Amino acid sequence: MKKRRSTSLVLASLCTLLVASNVVLAAQAESSEVRLDQVQEYATQYIEKEYPFAKEQFLLVDYQENTFVKPHFYNIRYLRAIDGIRYPGNYINLDIDKSGNVINKQILWDKNVQLPESEPVISMEEARAKFAEHLAPSFTRVFPDKLNRAETKTGIYQYAILLNNWRVDAVTGKVDGGINQPAQEQKTKLPAAYKEVVQPVDSEEKALKRATELAVIPTNAEYPLIYQVVDGFNNNLSGPFWKVIWRKPMGTYYCSSSAEIQQSTGDLTSLYNECPLEGKHRIGEEEAKQKTADYLRKSLPQAASALTLYSIHESSVTQPSRMGDSGYTLIYTANLSGVNYGYVIIGIDIQSGEVTEVINSLSGTLPADIPQFDEPKLKSMLMKAYDVIPTYYTPPLNLVNKAENGIIQTNPVTITEDPVKPVLVYTLARKANYNNYILDAKDAVWRHFSTGEVITEDQIEQKK
Repeated sequence: MKKRRSTSLVLASLCTLLVASNVVLAAQAESSEVRLDQVQEYATQYIEKEYPFAKEQFLLVDYQENTFVKPHFYNIRYLRAIDGIRYPGNYINLDIDKSGNVINKQILWDKNVQLPESEPVISMEEARAKFAEHLAPSFTRVFPDKLNRAETKTGIYQYAILLNNWRVDAVTGKVDGGINQPAQEQKTKLPAAYKEVVQPVDSEEKALKRATELAVIPTNAEYPLIYQVVDGFNNNLSGPFWKVIWRKPMGTYYCSSSAEIQQSTGDLTSLYNECPLEGKHRIGEEEAKQKTADYLRKSLPQAASALTLYSIHESSVTQPSRMGDSGYTLIYTANLSGVNYGYVIIGIDIQSGEVTEVINSLSGTLPADIPQFDEPKLKSMLMKAYDVIPTYYTPPLNLVNKAENGIIQTNPVTITEDPVKPVLVYTLARKANYNNYILDAKDAVWRHFSTGEVITEDQIEQKK
């Protein structure tokens, strides 16, 4: 006689099988997730399938996991190289999720590239000599992070190529590149009575008085909030700083107007107004230039004589409380005895002529004396940090598609069909082992960008 199995035993067995199968499925699902070391393989398969014309011409730049946004994903970037020569105008950037699917992409690719027929006339050695002759690096002041944890900031004069767009035509030998400077450079020196201009703001009362002179105070605003901070808007400036903030009730919300003042000098480091303005008369570009120049002499008396207007453009205001307004944005650069000390951005309202925004990005307080630099020696040292490489060059492509509701839209994927005729040039490529170091212009030594510690050229070269 057959024995009948207990119903409870059968159910228990089924449950065990279900649990076991779920564990196996979960393990399989977990193991099927794309790992970081597999991203390049997935990206290669995707590109060769979707964009076969790019096969064997995409050069890996880097790939990494993005953990700032959930769910996490991978980002991988490629440049283009044709027969080993870089074609930097083209690129492929992919975002790949943990399942191996491409969830976002930015691609610029010229399908119809017609390479130059002329053979190079200029050699790499000749191109390096031309760079050494024509290159115009900049003197700036930088503030290594670990030297500037205290209130008092310690700056280092740096000799650097700020905009690496220099190139030598491989056929003609023509040299191009550098930063476009204003048509007229201001030659005015700092005032002789430099130290007398400094006016410390050492109390709340003085801070309020100084901020009131510079800020736009909204009508019917509440009594301002005044407090001190150690680190201000500009990390290159020594603290402490005063913050003065006015708030104005507007129905169910508040708008605000604020100013930040450096305590030791009384200089304005930041200004911002989001409250509606009462129009007086519409101003044009010339009046905007004059008003902002007067404002700079009042808000930054120490730096004003070293500032030069670099650019001016008109734009629409995007703040909800001032929607529909328009203003001019002016950029002033600070140049003193050949040293670039940063810039100041000023926004001025067209309808009222009021200054509504100031971003002080000067590289510290301007000095009374600037050291002398041995530029030939510095240029020789700086050139050792760069390789000269052949590259194809084409003028930059305008990727702007259209504007909708005041927001500029761009094309994430642009595949050009028209013939493109690049020019073979030589460019400068920073050596990887020099990436963490800056060239101290005063002492003519290499320093770590964060610690400021000195390192010799031999030590850097050994890091290859």
